[in-house]
Amino acid sequence: MAESAEHQFLSECVTDILGRLSRTNLYAYVEAERRKFDFACELLRDWSRPLVGQTLWNHTAGIDKDVRTMLLDANAEICAYVARDTMQAHRLLSEVMSDFRSGNASMEPHRLKIFWVPQDFDADDEAQRDLIADLLMEKVSRDVLMNVVFGNLTSEDVRFFVRTSGLHGLHLAMLCYISTSHFPDLRPRDLADRFHVSQGAIRERLLRLFGCGFLSQFGGGATLARVTLKGRVFLDLCSELWREHSAAQMGAETLQILRLLGMRYAPSAVDHSTKSLHLAGPLLTEVPEMITGRLIATIAASIERWGVGFDRIEHVVQEDWKPVEDLGSGPQQIVASLRRESGRYSP
Repeated sequence: MAESAEHQFLSECVTDILGRLSRTNLYAYVEAERRKFDFACELLRDWSRPLVGQTLWNHTAGIDKDVRTMLLDANAEICAYVARDTMQAHRLLSEVMSDFRSGNASMEPHRLKIFWVPQDFDADDEAQRDLIADLLMEKVSRDVLMNVVFGNLTSEDVRFFVRTSGLHGLHLAMLCYISTSHFPDLRPRDLADRFHVSQGAIRERLLRLFGCGFLSQFGGGATLARVTLKGRVFLDLCSELWREHSAAQMGAETLQILRLLGMRYAPSAVDHSTKSLHLAGPLLTEVPEMITGRLIATIAASIERWGVGFDRIEHVVQEDWKPVEDLGSGPQQIVASLRRESGRYSP
C-alpha cells in the first residue's frame, strides 16, 4: 500500500527536526538504515542512542504490530511513534501498552515516545504543514532531547545554578575542571589548591552543583563526585552559547533549546548581569532574559578569572562506581539481609 502524503511528511519531519537541532553541537545526528521502520537515526551524545520510528496514519489496526516491532528491537534506545490522534488509536495503544507492561518486562515500554498529530491534518495544505512541523519541533525536542539525550536538563537546574553569587564563575570553572580531569578521585582540597581559594568556598559550590544535578556522589564523605550527563550537556550548552554570543549570531536551534529551558536572549541583559554578578534576587535570577545574561556573564568570568577555555571541552567520562555489594563480604551480607527483610513488605 502506498504511503499517504501525511504519512510521508510526518516520517520525514521527525528526522529533519533532530538533524537541524544537532547544529547546536550538543549532540551529533547520524542517519541510519531504515530496515523495517518508517525512519531511523542515531543520536550521539557521550554514547550512541539509536532511534527507530513508525508513523501511523490510515491503518489504525496496525498499532500492535508497529509498537511490537519497535520495542522488540533490543538495540533501539528510543522508539518514536507519530500517530493520528483518534479515540480508536488511543484505545488500541492503551491496550497494547498494558499487555506489554504486564507480560514482557524486557521490552522496556518506557523507551516509547508517542507524538500525537491532529486527525484532520492535511499535508497538501502548506499552512498546516508548518503548524504540524512546529508542534513536532516542540514535542520532539522536549521528549527526546531534553528528557533522554540531555539527561533531563530542566529550567530549574539552570536557575539554581545562576543564583550563585560571590567569586564570580568559580562554580562553572569547577564543573569544567572536574569534567575534563583524568583523575577521578579529586577532593575539595585538590580543587582549593587548583583555584587558590578556601576549601569552604569549594564545598559551598559543590553543594550548588549537587543541587543542580550536574554532579553525582557515591557514598558521601570527602571524595568528589563525578559530572553527570546533565552536567556535561550544560557545559556544552555554555560553550555553544558563548561562541554564538561572541559572534553576535544566535542560531534558531540554540534559541529553541534556550526556550525549552525557560530562557530568552537579550544582549543588554548580559551587560546588566556583568555588573551584578555579586548580587542575587528575583530580577537578576528569575527573568528569562536575565537568566541567559547571567549565565553568559558567568561564562565570561570563568574565562577571565579562572582561566577556563570553552572553545572545545574535552570531557572525560569516568567509569561507574561499583555497587555497594561489590565492596566486600561485609557489605554483601548486610545488603543480602536487608533484601530478605524488605522482601516481606513487597507487594
